[in-house]
Amino acid sequence: MRRYLVSLIAILAVVALVAPSFAVEFKYGGMYRWRIQAKENMLDANSDKDDTANWIDQRIRMFFDFIGSENLKLVTKWEADTMWGFERTYSGMAGRHGSGDVGADAVNLEMKNVYIDFVIPNTPVRTQIGVQGFSLLSGWIFEDDASAALFNFPLDPVKVRLGYIAALNQDVINDFNDMDDFFIELSYAEGPLKLAGVLFYQYGHDTDFGYPNYITYAGNQSISGTPLVNKKDNQLVDLGFSLNYKLDWLAAYLNFVKNFGGYDIADSRNNKIGDEDYKGWLIEGNISYFMKPFTLNLGGFVASDKFAYPVGRSHYWSEIAGIGTLDDNVGGARQPYWNEGSSYAMGGGVSNRGDYDMGDAPRNLWTIWVGGTWQALDTTKVTLNYYYLGTYKKVIADEKGTKDDSIGHELNLYIDQQIAKGFELRLVGAYLIADDALSKSSTDDNIYEIGAQLLWKF
Repeated sequence: MRRYLVSLIAILAVVALVAPSFAVEFKYGGMYRWRIQAKENMLDANSDKDDTANWIDQRIRMFFDFIGSENLKLVTKWEADTMWGFERTYSGMAGRHGSGDVGADAVNLEMKNVYIDFVIPNTPVRTQIGVQGFSLLSGWIFEDDASAALFNFPLDPVKVRLGYIAALNQDVINDFNDMDDFFIELSYAEGPLKLAGVLFYQYGHDTDFGYPNYITYAGNQSISGTPLVNKKDNQLVDLGFSLNYKLDWLAAYLNFVKNFGGYDIADSRNNKIGDEDYKGWLIEGNISYFMKPFTLNLGGFVASDKFAYPVGRSHYWSEIAGIGTLDDNVGGARQPYWNEGSSYAMGGGVSNRGDYDMGDAPRNLWTIWVGGTWQALDTTKVTLNYYYLGTYKKVIADEKGTKDDSIGHELNLYIDQQIAKGFELRLVGAYLIADDALSKSSTDDNIYEIGAQLLWKF
């Protein structure tokens, strides 16, 4: 071990001596975000139960790039989250590493991205290797940070991107619980028209991944009635297309994703007892009309009841149903609350019910929205959106088993005020008028969410 240490020190000394020949430019930036928010009935849509919540949180992201040339750079991004007054360490929450209460010192700096970006010599291929963030088809297929290798081929007007994502490898000896993703993306841009196609393959080996786990195979139920599925040879394929068209006065887009692939179903002894195909689909469209100082929007999407997502999907849409500026949603799993055990926990949400999902992975759900933005002043913008929410197939709506397909109506109001260059205040107000299908209870109360955000990008 000592021999290796001495060798390492010698190598570092040589690098230090020749460092002047490796001139590296340093670039930095980042963002700071502060939010305050309050909400009612977000967890259970029932005003008889106490789930009123309010909190303040903040986030800082720091970006440091080390640039050797236009063909070589190292990108790093670091993040720290803090919930004011909160020090506990439950995962999935702002302040999840502490630092929010009195005596706020804590180790809570996260590595968000670290990757190298370079051009392969004697080729036009640009490569990013490391932990990085990227998106495929507006997040309907993938949008997250991940350990990945991306290869970009500029063949103007066509661009090709190949990628590998190491989604899961927690046991380097066995591969039954691994998850490997591969994709190819073709894009074309000419004038106002942009087209893209994505073929995404997620090989989950024997993992039980899949959003949703909607299987109810006969004879394979747990005592509680919840589907109990052991998946083998789990393979999900997404074929997606997007079309974008933009003029000075008009913009429109269309997204479509179709699931393929499937998996074997095994019992508790790993004996195959059946198989299932991934066969869901999703379509989304929007059209915007620009008439200064106004912008008008009309759009919507439909996600079928069997639509499944790869791990890493994330598509934000409305404020309450679809995770918005305040980063919470009626889909649950984000809002903290104080439970009977005198500790913070995470709520499940009324829509995590098995027969439809909202949040950033909607399923068995459709919506149509209409809205507009008014640029009242150079530094002031007002946005108002309306969403109708329904289920693609009817779901249980009360304790008697009555079925319904109307979830409700959501209104979102945003007021954006620029305070200084790159520094903005956003006021948020959202209200969901509940219909019968929102929850399985006969009590479906309305939901509101209000808050404010300060955001400085520097």
